[in-house]
Amino acid sequence: MAEQADALDLGSSEVTHGGSTPPPRMTFTCAELQVLNKLRFYERKLINLETNVVHKNDWLLAIEGKVPSEEVRKEREKLVKRFARKVKIQGFRPGKAPLAMVEARYDEEIRTELVEDFASEAYSQALKEKDIKPLTQARLTHWNYIQDDELRFEVEAEVLPSFDVKGYNQLKLEPVTPPAREELIERRLESLRQRAARLEPVERQAVNGDFLRCDYTVSKAGMKDEKHTNVLILLGDKENFPEINSALEGKKSQETVEVEIELNEGENKKSKARFHFTIHEVKERKLPDADDNFAKDMGFENMQAFRAKLDEDAGVEAETIVKEKREDQIFKQLIESNPFEPPPTLVNEQTRYLAKRLRLDETPEVLKELEPKAQEHVRLDLIMEAIADKENVEVSDKELEKWYEDRAKGFNIPLTQAKQLWKKQRARDEARRRKTIDFLLERAAQGGRIVYPDSN
Repeated sequence: MAEQADALDLGSSEVTHGGSTPPPRMTFTCAELQVLNKLRFYERKLINLETNVVHKNDWLLAIEGKVPSEEVRKEREKLVKRFARKVKIQGFRPGKAPLAMVEARYDEEIRTELVEDFASEAYSQALKEKDIKPLTQARLTHWNYIQDDELRFEVEAEVLPSFDVKGYNQLKLEPVTPPAREELIERRLESLRQRAARLEPVERQAVNGDFLRCDYTVSKAGMKDEKHTNVLILLGDKENFPEINSALEGKKSQETVEVEIELNEGENKKSKARFHFTIHEVKERKLPDADDNFAKDMGFENMQAFRAKLDEDAGVEAETIVKEKREDQIFKQLIESNPFEPPPTLVNEQTRYLAKRLRLDETPEVLKELEPKAQEHVRLDLIMEAIADKENVEVSDKELEKWYEDRAKGFNIPLTQAKQLWKKQRARDEARRRKTIDFLLERAAQGGRIVYPDSN
């Protein structure tokens, strides 16, 4: 970006004299601006540049710039000399063409470079003077040369919303009924039995929930067949094409099945694929009985000892569930008390993160459905950060080490691995958020606005 003035495509400029359509390369990051300023302004003293910072909405910042005509003409003369040293004009040696000829021939390019120079300097100065931390690249949205060469322009960038966080001193939490421990025990026991289930061959028709061991081939017009061997397919799985689930249901081992499916290739393009299955086995899941033998497989002497451990775990899980429901009440009130529009860039990032976490395809339909939840998450993150800043919530090295230890224990991994997975700054941010949430719960309790179901 910084050297484009010396490598201009002199025969393909698309620059206009002004208006709301900026030159196509008029975006620059903060890092690029530093290089840009170093290269383009090393000869320049402080210019007479008027700037005005305007917040167009919660997240959109505009920097309006105005450069007097005498400043524009002065910098234009310098730029013309630079062009003259670099460009090649037929009939003249490099650097020997008359300045008037260079200026006339490369008027559009010179104007564009001037706009870029002044806009980048205005943006850089505004960031420093106003302590602005942009989220996105700056974008030149409007520029015009007006009477007597005076230049006016506008640069936009997304920023974090600035707001006075409210409502966290008036939290009111309703009682939360803890879940029944016996229900949690049975649910955990069933989950462990499911994990320990074995697949056993059966001589019957396949039903939903069975596993089919099969080979299959995918044929598409004009493409080489895709062959897959010894694959286990869970019948009825939502990840399967519905047509495949329907075609395989009721089939037995040694049978073959063919099904044609219409595929969506994106951008309103569709194609057809033919699947040919050869079924080798139908298998069903066999769950172990919840008896002493199963308890021993789980590492316990008998079922009584195993249930005692499950009961202990259920108590911890019940406390966690109650705490999370109380936190949800806090989150809801904070969002309602602090209405603002989050930056689209952060919302887009969070939407795609949710899609990946939920293992969903990032189609326009899926992203649109997830967007409201993503907006909520971003707003809550910004609110929690604002509360932490306002209340001077900090995380000590000792607290950070405890956070790492809890993560290592929760994920059953070594402490060193936890520190590799969560880099120090990210870990400190998450620990600070956790500490802020605990601070809010404690403040609500001290203020008498929270009633614990298990309190006297």
